[in-house]
Amino acid sequence: MIGLGSFLRPAAIVAVLLLFIVAPRGAQNAASAADPACAGLAAAGLLPNAVVSTARMVAADAAQGLPGYCEVSAMLHPVPGSNIGVVYRLPGNWNGKMLGIGGGGNAGNVTLAGAAQGLTKGFAVIETDTGHPSAVSTDASFMFTAPGKTNRVALEDFGFRAIHEMTVAGKSVIGHYYSKLPAKSYFQGCSTGGRQGFTEVQRYPDDYDGVISGAPVYDLRVQTSALFRTQFFHKDPASMLSPAQVTLVNNAALAACDLDDGVKDGIIGDPTTCKWDPVQLACKGGEPAGGCLTERQVQAVRRSYSGISTPDGRVAAFPLPRGGELQWTLRSIGGTPDNTLGTNFPLGIVYLLDVLYADPNRAWDSITPDQALQAVAQSDNTPLVTAANPDASAFLKHGGKWIMWHGVYDPGPSPLSTLAYYHAMLAASAKKLGVSEASLNDDVRVFLATGVYHCGGGPGPDKFDMLSAIDDWVVNNKPPVRIIATKTGSSISRPLCVYPAAAHYTGTGDIDRAENYVCR
Repeated sequence: MIGLGSFLRPAAIVAVLLLFIVAPRGAQNAASAADPACAGLAAAGLLPNAVVSTARMVAADAAQGLPGYCEVSAMLHPVPGSNIGVVYRLPGNWNGKMLGIGGGGNAGNVTLAGAAQGLTKGFAVIETDTGHPSAVSTDASFMFTAPGKTNRVALEDFGFRAIHEMTVAGKSVIGHYYSKLPAKSYFQGCSTGGRQGFTEVQRYPDDYDGVISGAPVYDLRVQTSALFRTQFFHKDPASMLSPAQVTLVNNAALAACDLDDGVKDGIIGDPTTCKWDPVQLACKGGEPAGGCLTERQVQAVRRSYSGISTPDGRVAAFPLPRGGELQWTLRSIGGTPDNTLGTNFPLGIVYLLDVLYADPNRAWDSITPDQALQAVAQSDNTPLVTAANPDASAFLKHGGKWIMWHGVYDPGPSPLSTLAYYHAMLAASAKKLGVSEASLNDDVRVFLATGVYHCGGGPGPDKFDMLSAIDDWVVNNKPPVRIIATKTGSSISRPLCVYPAAAHYTGTGDIDRAENYVCR
């Protein structure tokens, strides 16, 4: 175990030791209303290149199931121009471990809601604003110093530096407060947070013992997919679907393929096997308005299902799954005053234009697949905000465990993209380590959540405890095999199975109960 002296300045060591003598800390000490050890974390010089703004005790909240904790807010300045806000929440019932939390969209996450699960389990929880204070997921103003001028320091903070600096400083703060470093450290995130988990594994393999990456936005094909999915419906106004027609398409897809997995539950278990063709809804004359699809609308739906690639086979837009159409209105179609083009526009298209050109007003509807992928390949900014390196050997070599998961109905980053990375990672890492790809299943596992949208939502069960699974894997060497998923306000439950296995109904018992399904 690393001693405090290896990361504290000499004067700080004396100050911290005095604090420990006055108010010793440990996993069994309950946080008190007046805790000098907590207040002492605001002392100048305890963290290099940082300013601690507040260190205060927060009382337990029985209604929310939250313990009392010491809350530390600080600003980290690892390089000139970098201003990384962090919040550390250190519970009195500490379990001896640390949990880092990821952000979403363009924003970081320093919220209590983001920390709540970890706090209730006794983790010291660390969070960051990723170098800019806005919590608006579509706010990209931090990326520029002026119109057309990229703020490279801020983009580096957002892309990779903030999570790492949050982690290094977080371990130091935890060491100060509890008089020992965390025995194990985990990172958990979804979407941008999923990509941040990828970044930690690839760039800083010693930061964490276990990583949970949900629906990872790990490369810019997420944004190019958003671009072309929006073009499918908006480039030609005659291709646009009404909300009623989206429902019509969804009902027809379910009617065709819901029973493919042997269970009629309103969910297509494996959309990749469903070949339903929207031409079956083509208008033949005499149908009520919205009760069929025009030729151009059929084509737009087909393109959404098939995606789009360049002539040489490079994916520019991943296919959307049959069965997940009810998210198209929000994502790709829009049509409301506050969402005219769909959320793919601000989250995907504007982000892409910001990163590639520092120009959110650049024309987007005429960009071709070749142009988009060429711009991604040539931009100096692409490596800053992506995490596509398949070599995870350094993380795996020191015993790191990695869970990737993805909602099968995700209308943003495609589960096919996550699977593509997973297979590339197995090949590259196994070769580097000199082992078989199959042996890496002991260290990296993928779970696909049937009927689940982006990071949650959808008709499928979307509540599951990946944190306990990774903890049991790291601490007790018990790889997760079957993780139970439930849904708030519903009786449905299903097992999440290790890819490539999937949940199959046994043929007897309640179809809404996980115990009546096996993984095979």
